[in-house]
Amino acid sequence: MKNLVGLFLILFLSCSQAISQNFFNGTWQGVIYQNGMTNAKSTAFWLRITVDEQTGIIKGESRSETPFKSFYALKTVEGKLTETGAFFFEETMLGNQLNEGNNYWCLLNAELSYNDSTGYLSGNYLSKDCRSNSGTIIMFKSKYEMSTSDTVSKYHSWVTNFENDLKRGWNAYYVRDKFMRNFEIKPLYFDHDKDEVSDLNKIYIQEMVNVVLSHSDLRIRIIGHTDSNGSNLYNINLSERRANNVKQLLIENGLPEDRVEIEYRGETDPAAPNSTLIGKKLNRRVDFEFD
Repeated sequence: MKNLVGLFLILFLSCSQAISQNFFNGTWQGVIYQNGMTNAKSTAFWLRITVDEQTGIIKGESRSETPFKSFYALKTVEGKLTETGAFFFEETMLGNQLNEGNNYWCLLNAELSYNDSTGYLSGNYLSKDCRSNSGTIIMFKSKYEMSTSDTVSKYHSWVTNFENDLKRGWNAYYVRDKFMRNFEIKPLYFDHDKDEVSDLNKIYIQEMVNVVLSHSDLRIRIIGHTDSNGSNLYNINLSERRANNVKQLLIENGLPEDRVEIEYRGETDPAAPNSTLIGKKLNRRVDFEFD
């Protein structure tokens, strides 16, 4: 087997806005799936590159790994990012590095595109030196360093977590984080002495479910309130019904019950004075908090 192995990758940008060359600097991580392999495990794939702003020349390293095992290959990469957004590079194998089953790592030709809505770099590949080896690659910008020495560059549970994200239809973690940071938490308001959630608020509830579901460690607290009309006991019960009805809608829209908490405070925590009609309207509400 030759020590010199090349991989030519073409990266076409598919974005709503131009992506700068600097965007590609750093580490990318993801998985490779081979076509026609029933129940086959994915291959972990890493790129660490730098793009020269003036020339578009790319230099860096790549790493392929067999998840949950110690088989891996390290390579140096050189190439160029063109003005049209095509990303060509060639990698050179650093030594004779065996894959599982005494097989050498295959030479790939790939064509990938970046989607700024999902945050993923993905596309198809075809091997030049391994017959009938073709498939797909999908990657995301990594917040970790790519190891050039460790047998396992990072605990391989990330591969399982990433594949679960893809099965759920989740975007890359930084896209989800940005969406959560920009998501406006706002109260839901109710008519006088009512606990029904208006149809206008149901779209917002689905958006909130999407935010919580996209973060495995995120929970939501629902806090029911009322104005000062009626007795304190009645208002406690009314605020509880409001909170429970919102909770039920969240669950119906796919949020697990164990990720929802409720509180009900009656008239004890007004958002505005109850001395005016506008103030009472603002107090007939359900608030939300992310935990």
